Amino acid sequence: MRTLLTFFCFMLMFSTVGNAKLVFDSINPGTFVIDDDGSNFTRLKTWTSDPNWSPDGKKIVSSRVNISIMNADGTNWIQLTNTNRDYYASFSPDGKHILFSRYEDNKVSINILNLESGEIMEIFSTNNRSLRYPRLSPDGEQIVFSSVTNLWIINADGTNERKLLPAPEKDELAIYRSRPRWSPDGKQILYTQEEYINQKAGPIVIQIHKAHRYMICDRNGENIEELKIPKNLECTGIDWMDNGEAVVFTAYEIELDKLDFVIELKNNIYKYHIATEKITQIGDDQVEGYSIDWISGSALPVSPKGKIQTRWGEIKKAYLGSDEE
Repeated sequence: MRTLLTFFCFMLMFSTVGNAKLVFDSINPGTFVIDDDGSNFTRLKTWTSDPNWSPDGKKIVSSRVNISIMNADGTNWIQLTNTNRDYYASFSPDGKHILFSRYEDNKVSINILNLESGEIMEIFSTNNRSLRYPRLSPDGEQIVFSSVTNLWIINADGTNERKLLPAPEKDELAIYRSRPRWSPDGKQILYTQEEYINQKAGPIVIQIHKAHRYMICDRNGENIEELKIPKNLECTGIDWMDNGEAVVFTAYEIELDKLDFVIELKNNIYKYHIATEKITQIGDDQVEGYSIDWISGSALPVSPKGKIQTRWGEIKKAYLGSDEE
């Protein structure tokens, strides 16, 4: 018993060390990793997009018309699909499947790929709107995604489709809700809300930026909260950070209430601490991130809010060589 207690104390100590990491794509083509304190900026692989960690931090899945997977250090790159129509890939909570959107001539679908068998199963499809950023909840029971202007949620088997949030009011202001991300404990959803006014200039429709908001709501779409992030920071990627205590996002500055021709983007990475409302930049201006994903630096976190699930029974068995208490 004392040996087992010593082992668990060691695991607790081990789980608190090591830097948490961010993976992201950039205006400089490639996939990059950086410690979330801004150190150890490393380029992994060129010409990939929208990278996401596996739950154990050992793999990265990415998508640029096809789904590919590689080791966390950028080695052993493998293409998993070859349709030239697959986007928005992310791992399931157990790390055994990959969820993604597929675009075809007459429909758009949410699919799940079994990494062991290679089998792809269509979960949900529609022929009248896009399906972007599908994400499985940490408990594996629901999928949230963005479509056209709003967020939607379905059961993991594709049933019970419903809007997560009330439809925006129909006025001159165009509202787009996007990039939903489950909190590590699965109780909240982080998302962005872009607001424009569409103005016609001859045959061309021009979008005038009014606000770019960073929002959090409960799992059922209630208790909506706006984070105090400047509304002129247009988001290109977002995730939770520090096990739900902070948000990490990539954005560039735009001018509100006017036509803004952005010639040179400075798409920086920022951390927003929810309790203190403090914003800090991660890395320098040379670190230009887009789609971004955070993971704890620990391979075996003990907190139930962590992104990586710990299988204590398997750990104990491996350490003791038996199932004995």
